Amino acid sequence: MRRLLTIVEGDGDVRAVPILIRRTLEKNGIFDVGLLPTQRRGEYPSVKKNFDDYFVAATKENPPTYGLDFDSKGYDCPYREAALLLDRAQALRPNWPLKIAFLMKEYEALFLHDEQATRIVFPDIPKQVEFPKSPHEIRGAKEWISGKRPKGMAYKETVHQAKITAHLNLDLLHERSRDFAHIERAVLQLIDTPIPA
Repeated sequence: MRRLLTIVEGDGDVRAVPILIRRTLEKNGIFDVGLLPTQRRGEYPSVKKNFDDYFVAATKENPPTYGLDFDSKGYDCPYREAALLLDRAQALRPNWPLKIAFLMKEYEALFLHDEQATRIVFPDIPKQVEFPKSPHEIRGAKEWISGKRPKGMAYKETVHQAKITAHLNLDLLHERSRDFAHIERAVLQLIDTPIPA
């Protein structure tokens, strides 16, 4: 069986990202990929500082490695940051299968693309509330969701992130979210890339 190791930022991601990856694989008719326990490595500045150690440790698990949702706040070009990390990985382990997918703002922006999935988990969001037309431009999707719920009923990453992820319409996201389309492409490419001998 093929295996995949995911590396994420926060506690909510540890539960939600494997759900997103499994559902993405199933959507594409792939059922022979095992996911190793997700590694939480914190926000991007810490990841960048300690990347060499994190990457080498990940390769000892001997699967392709996938990084997702490192906070890109304070960095003007997430794509350039990803390229720098990929160069560092190449120097450490030439040709090792690695993909890095930075969400332009944050994971919860995916929820703003899929109003129906978000309302399934949060039926208390008033029907008259209009969801953003350009969710990828919002910083503070968590706060946006919390602000639309009744007072005292905030969005909680560790409680709600996995629940909404389980309801996401991935075909819809593929059409609406460049971030999700990138995630999907990266996963599909990664699982078919052989590990160097």
